[in-house]
Amino acid sequence: MPSAGFAQDKPQSGGTLRVVTYEPLCLDQIEGTSRNTQTALQSIYDRLVSESLDGRFHPWIASQWTISDDQLTYAFTIRDGVKFHDGTPLDAEAVRFNLQRWLDVKKAGGAPIESISASGNIVTVKLRKAYSPLLHDLSEPAVGLISPASIQKYSKEERCAGGPGITAGSGPFKVLSRTPGRDLVFERNDDYNWGPKDAAHEGKAYLDKVELRFLKEDSVRVGAVESNQADIATGVPAISVEDIKAKPHLKLLQAQQPGIPWSFWLNQSKAPLDDVKVREALRLGADYAGLVEAVFLGTATPAYAALTPAVATGYDASLEKSWKFDAKKAQALLDEAGWKVGSDGIRVKDGKRLTLRGISAAPWTNQQRDLYAQGLKAAFAAIGVDYVRDVVDFGTADARFKANDYDIVDTSQAASEPNLLYGAFYSTETWDKGNTNWGFVKDKDLDSALAAGLATTDREKRIAAYKAAQKIIAEKVYLIPIANPTVLLAANKKVQGVTFGTSGQIGSYYDVWLAK
Repeated sequence: MPSAGFAQDKPQSGGTLRVVTYEPLCLDQIEGTSRNTQTALQSIYDRLVSESLDGRFHPWIASQWTISDDQLTYAFTIRDGVKFHDGTPLDAEAVRFNLQRWLDVKKAGGAPIESISASGNIVTVKLRKAYSPLLHDLSEPAVGLISPASIQKYSKEERCAGGPGITAGSGPFKVLSRTPGRDLVFERNDDYNWGPKDAAHEGKAYLDKVELRFLKEDSVRVGAVESNQADIATGVPAISVEDIKAKPHLKLLQAQQPGIPWSFWLNQSKAPLDDVKVREALRLGADYAGLVEAVFLGTATPAYAALTPAVATGYDASLEKSWKFDAKKAQALLDEAGWKVGSDGIRVKDGKRLTLRGISAAPWTNQQRDLYAQGLKAAFAAIGVDYVRDVVDFGTADARFKANDYDIVDTSQAASEPNLLYGAFYSTETWDKGNTNWGFVKDKDLDSALAAGLATTDREKRIAAYKAAQKIIAEKVYLIPIANPTVLLAANKKVQGVTFGTSGQIGSYYDVWLAK
């Protein structure tokens, strides 16, 4: 639960924090989750371990843990005295139940778990093969611990709807009420005395209550905090930044999102992007950095690597400014690849126009990305490339991915774990296998680097492996990184102690307090 680094006086207890944000999908995250769901519920559900922004892990419900020399066995010691909101104990058996359910329902998010057992206060997780991201996975809000009694007593539909008595975590807040489509209200868990080791304080939370009100429109959320109808607004668009800064009662809180930048995944399974010269021409043929500055208004930075600078374990800073806008060279590369300028300015080869079909799912885009794409369309047209970007609902995107009906996918991915690169570029990790190698990349050297990062928990070896992977991705132009996203919050100046999580989202409300 890392600190956002804002100046604080002595924390004060009491008060209700009013947050305007997005509605969670389901209050039982194993049955249905999203990043917004995880953000909303992380004050309700504790996890085994906590991860700080520097990529290091700290005790939480597990007071300590050991890893065998072959890195196949993890033994977690579960702390005493922890209780779920329904009064049942959060002991080793409850942890085993939760992890087994994660494995049974979600396949443990791809973690190669062979078995999970509990004996006394020890939970043992055995792996089929070494898997370095396990601690990260167990620190994620999606693997929050829920009362087994609640799982056994209530149906899936009842748990998703949630409510007091049904939604039973062990966190610093518990559910007071939920009105679907409108709000979710938490009250302080006065028994709480088992916060993560890296929290800013011990004991119960400072706030009496947290009210989450669900507003879909960016402008409406910003308007609520500007008019003092809310204390925090999440998902602030870049266009609102200057207005927020101009309001004397507000402050802008921001953190760079860790993960894979907003980027182009280039589909190399078919022409024309199976030709590295065409891929390189796309990378050189637009002023990506200039467009970032013009469109994102200081709320994003130009990206050059396949990881953002906020990924502590592996970001390769040596790739910064390793390529730049060069329209003449881009045109020369297209000429070399056999694409000649046609009568309308769009290049042609073997009777086919150089048209590239891009796709993005509606939840993955925003006003700035849409505007940026318009700038790219003009830049690509200037070098003879017809770029068409379709923004579609997720179901349509899924169908087109499965049909290989696209040339480019644009999105970003959020997590502090550099193993994101494995899912995005390892040869076997295509969409039909449940992962995001949209480019159909098949590179033995890249696979080797990604496998090396996956197989060791040694921090320096992991960093070296993922830096090697980023260099290969850049050299072969498997990805065109565009912008390093920034998470923006607007908050009343009385709000103190705000944290950001390891995926860039607002953190738990455990350390938050209101100045009086």
